[in-house]
Amino acid sequence: MSGWPTLDRADDERLARSLAAGDPSALIQVMDRYAARLYDYCHALLRDQDQAAGALHDALIAAYAHVPLVREPDRFRGWLYALVRNECMRRLRDPHRPAERREAPEVEEGFLNDAELAQRQEARQFVHGAMSGLRGRERESLDLMLRHGLDVVEIGGVLDIDAEAATDLTGEARARLEDALAAASIARNGRDCPSVAALADDGGWPLPPPIVRQLVHHIDTCPTCIARRDRTISAARYLQVLPVATMPTDLRGLVMATATDPALAPDLAAIAHRAEPFDTWGWPVSIERTAPPPTARKSTPRTLWPVLAAVAAVVLVVASAFYVMSDPGEGTSAQGKPGGPSASTNDSALPTDSGDPSDSPTPTESDTPTPTPTSATPTPTRTRRTPTPTPTRTRPRNGRLEVGSCTIRGPGDGGCRLPVRAVGGQVTWGVTSASGVSASGGGTLRSGATDWVTVTGTCNPPGGTGTISFFPGGTATVELECPETDGGGGGGGRWD
Repeated sequence: MSGWPTLDRADDERLARSLAAGDPSALIQVMDRYAARLYDYCHALLRDQDQAAGALHDALIAAYAHVPLVREPDRFRGWLYALVRNECMRRLRDPHRPAERREAPEVEEGFLNDAELAQRQEARQFVHGAMSGLRGRERESLDLMLRHGLDVVEIGGVLDIDAEAATDLTGEARARLEDALAAASIARNGRDCPSVAALADDGGWPLPPPIVRQLVHHIDTCPTCIARRDRTISAARYLQVLPVATMPTDLRGLVMATATDPALAPDLAAIAHRAEPFDTWGWPVSIERTAPPPTARKSTPRTLWPVLAAVAAVVLVVASAFYVMSDPGEGTSAQGKPGGPSASTNDSALPTDSGDPSDSPTPTESDTPTPTPTSATPTPTRTRRTPTPTPTRTRPRNGRLEVGSCTIRGPGDGGCRLPVRAVGGQVTWGVTSASGVSASGGGTLRSGATDWVTVTGTCNPPGGTGTISFFPGGTATVELECPETDGGGGGGGRWD
């Protein structure tokens, strides 16, 4: 997908605890594991490589200062995304945000030949034709789930909504996307239906949202198109063709400079102060709920980048020493030099300036808050925060999740439905990862209730197995039965 290293909750919790304990190598390890994917998320929101780098820099410094507040260290990854999103929203809502955009190059663009690039661009046009009808927050939630691997509880924390609302949002968005992908597929390949041909010819490519909606409605009522509709189309697989932005190579040194150079302690304290407030679980409260009305600024805010650039060369030596302390196999391949061809704005799975993820963006506060008392590693205190409502993003603990299994029969693309059930009480659940197959979903189940997870995968003879991990616990096995002569088909779910 992106070259991002595989993560699990044990990694999240270990790094959160190490960073909170003051381990000097922890910040380097956090950047090794998370920075590339966080930068891609920033770039998708801001569409500018310098602003994305600034947002990620400030978010990592805020994390360095405030990590002791985290009450759920196994949710450290989602907590980082929440900090990053606040920094991006701060810039999107700034009335003095520069109008000029300079997008980052793609990670993979230097590794594909002309034919592969043309094939990738065609696939992206297909995806954008399907995604064009989704709202900004729907696109953002799917990006967080299907490309960045967050579960519904973490997505709720990032978007500052409860887990039930995040489940509804991602579920509805995924259903709409899969309907739209099916519509786009039929528009491209099903021209034997006169209505489809007329709609597709009128809309151009990628398909505009009104045409996508008309096609979805037509398919639901046309016997020819209903029979052709691919019910097992995988939104997760298609979203992997979207571009991954290359993180600037100097960002690591700039973050380490701010975190470790005593001369930059006032800047560290100011960034940490601006990231407040946090709720009682240690999650940052969305800037969309806390930002005051915009005010005119009489002077240009101080920028950290010239100062940081002056000291980065020195601190990079320290950073390099820290880097060798971490596992060299954990680095990301999603880093490179800035410059070169930029990713097209139309390639973003997330909203651009004309479609912010927020429902009602407004200009934000000044970027020059009053610094707190200077310290190289300021310790935030709860006493200076105004208490805020705690978003309901923790799972009920009085039940457990029981998972079943299912079988995909091939060869070729197929799918199956896997059952999950709440036992002993209410359970808020979700898919955390999948290997060998694609799956996502989640929700809240009352005791004894059953739900189903749609699983998709490609079955190549002679077959094999896939696994799906869930929170609050459980792993399911998916069998792939792929006889050479079988024409394919889906399989049913079962309890082991």
